Amino acid sequence: MNKHLKQFVIEKFNKPRKSLDLGAGNFSDVEDLKKIGWKADGVDLKTGVDLEYLFESKDKPFDLVYSNYVIHKIKNKKEFIKTIYINLKKDGWFFVQTFDKLDVNSKSDLSNEYLQKIFKDAGFYNIKTKVFDFYDNTKGHNHWHKILEIFGQKK
Repeated sequence: MNKHLKQFVIEKFNKPRKSLDLGAGNFSDVEDLKKIGWKADGVDLKTGVDLEYLFESKDKPFDLVYSNYVIHKIKNKKEFIKTIYINLKKDGWFFVQTFDKLDVNSKSDLSNEYLQKIFKDAGFYNIKTKVFDFYDNTKGHNHWHKILEIFGQKK
């Protein structure tokens, strides 16, 4: 599981809950959450869900909606954030990681300030962000990234 997501889950939840991964990729985070007792689901193009458009799960609401390294690829970020919002329960948490605009190895145009504003405008509160460096040593990469993390709650 993404180590930052794992730490977030440990800090914010005292028992397993229900989660949705937007852009689940290989579904490893979904599977890892299931291993620790979560009811976890994920969507991706592989499951027939195009996150460029509003997605509403039939299994909502979720305690946690998260997405790793997807939002920077989405053209309509406000629609993506609306997808997060409509799938969360009141006071539920969202967790998003992406590449910061200063990351030389990505084509992200996202900044800390911009994400804070559009999440706040969408009706989220208790929003926190951080930017940090992360060394990607997966096969064929071996370089540093500047990661932007944002999380908060639904009003």
